[in-house]
Amino acid sequence: MGCKLVVSDLDGTLLTPEHRIGDYTLRVLLGLRDRGVNLVLASGRHFHDIRAVSATLGGGAYMITSNGAAVYDGNGEAIEMATIDPACLDFLTSDTAFDAVHKNLYRVQDWVVERPEPRLLAYHVESGFAYRVVDFSSMKPEPVLKVFYYGEPSELAELQNYIVEQCGGQVATTFALPFTLEVMAGGVSKGAALEGVRDRLQLDKSEVIAFGDGLNDLEMLRAAGTGVLMGNAHPQLKAALLGNPVIGRPEDEAVAHHLEEIFGSG
Repeated sequence: MGCKLVVSDLDGTLLTPEHRIGDYTLRVLLGLRDRGVNLVLASGRHFHDIRAVSATLGGGAYMITSNGAAVYDGNGEAIEMATIDPACLDFLTSDTAFDAVHKNLYRVQDWVVERPEPRLLAYHVESGFAYRVVDFSSMKPEPVLKVFYYGEPSELAELQNYIVEQCGGQVATTFALPFTLEVMAGGVSKGAALEGVRDRLQLDKSEVIAFGDGLNDLEMLRAAGTGVLMGNAHPQLKAALLGNPVIGRPEDEAVAHHLEEIFGSG
């Protein structure tokens, strides 16, 4: 079967180091869309952030957001959503073990933090998406799609083990970047979300190609007929997917070049 669905991570994969869609990539993706190839943007980013990238592409792309905790169709309508259990959320936001790292909550409509961390905003200059500073202890209860912690990788690895010990299968943990530990509801992953989109489109696994570079892309790359690794992919991801094709880097717009090799330049 031919490829009918292209799935791509954003940071470190489809976007340039400046966190934007390159001009060449834009031309290639618009050309594929005109030829009837569906596109899925899959990221740890929030919906309101990814929607800006989708708009650059003229809309119409499925969006797997918050590492699969929320999935939206091409019209921006939510088709799947999984939020963190309130008891686990209380632990994830109030336990003193997390005091030394920067805590972030992706709620359905916004991103909130307890203290500013300007370095995180560099990823969202193009979209304009930004956090709000609030007091977590005084917030009204509201569904949360993802909690993520920003800090030193070694410290975050220890916290990951602690979270698994305390919450077990009630949560899923991963790393989108070495310095961001991400926590979602149990069973949530980009791969599980992709399987849902694929079923919705009635596509066989062999008709899907996916691109990624981070540990949070592992399940997604396994859920595609062809899972393509970026040259800059995390070493643990490369080790887990030995034998998968490896291409160039995002600064060279390698995803677009690879897609042109597959589909031709027409």
